[in-house]
Amino acid sequence: MIKRIIATTHYFLRSRLMAALLVFAVSGLRAFSTDAASGALVPSKLSRTVGLEIMSETVNPDKSMSLTFKWSEKGNSMQRTVVANDATIVVCNGKIRKLADLTDADFRAKAVATVGADGVTAVILRFGKSPLPKAQLTPAQLALLATLVPPATTASDTALNHRVDAIVGSLNITDSAAQTRVRTVLLTDLRSVRDAHNAGLQLDESIHQAFLAGLQADLTPAQVESVKDKLTINKLPLTYKVYHQILPNLKPEDDRVILGQLQKAREECLYVKNVDEMTPIFKKHKTEIEHYLVSRGYDWDKAYKTFVEAQKTAAN
Repeated sequence: MIKRIIATTHYFLRSRLMAALLVFAVSGLRAFSTDAASGALVPSKLSRTVGLEIMSETVNPDKSMSLTFKWSEKGNSMQRTVVANDATIVVCNGKIRKLADLTDADFRAKAVATVGADGVTAVILRFGKSPLPKAQLTPAQLALLATLVPPATTASDTALNHRVDAIVGSLNITDSAAQTRVRTVLLTDLRSVRDAHNAGLQLDESIHQAFLAGLQADLTPAQVESVKDKLTINKLPLTYKVYHQILPNLKPEDDRVILGQLQKAREECLYVKNVDEMTPIFKKHKTEIEHYLVSRGYDWDKAYKTFVEAQKTAAN
């Protein structure tokens, strides 16, 4: 009798467990449907953007093109098909292209499509991370892009205000009117950078020029440098310091070249929104610096290796 009760209890618990696991599995799949042809999962709630790899492209009778994207989401293989046509804004590494001119090599690159209200027709097809060149877009295209940009959130505005307050507070500006003007300049610039980033557009050069002129009107050159460094997480002074740690015998003419390249990198970084976008910009200019150092007779590879090994030793 006892054995029978135990067996019955085990069966009951096992059945409940299997039922619970089934409910969990089904609830997890509610966000997806299955593509009949490939068996891959397709999101049931479609977003306005889709990427990352184009697994196939098919030319339709009306000359439009069906592009099937694939990606991985939470360990699941996902895919979705969108349609690009002559009205689709196509940009490859920051340059406007025609859909018909894209090559097989272009289609093998990482890409992201943004679709319209129908969830299928691609408004933008972008290869690479470079923003759209605003000057090359028509007024109608710019108006269309404006409808795709998500509005700034309260959290984003709050974070931006806190960041500006911290920078202005660090400058020790005694004139309250000047302090207000500098705060306005910073807010205007950072909002413009954010909005351009969210729209996937290049920042207007006029925005950057107004930003610099506004700072220079109320701040000393040293304060302007400080603002730029704070906006770019101090990458310039930190990188400059490391070069002197790696090569302590740098000459004044070397310093001028290194500083000049790092200043160019910092200026470019003022156009981007996120920190992770700054790293490749600085990397590009650091490569130029290291080529210069090698041309000057410095054994850069050896010096760098020695520095890294010393850092590891100090950490242990």
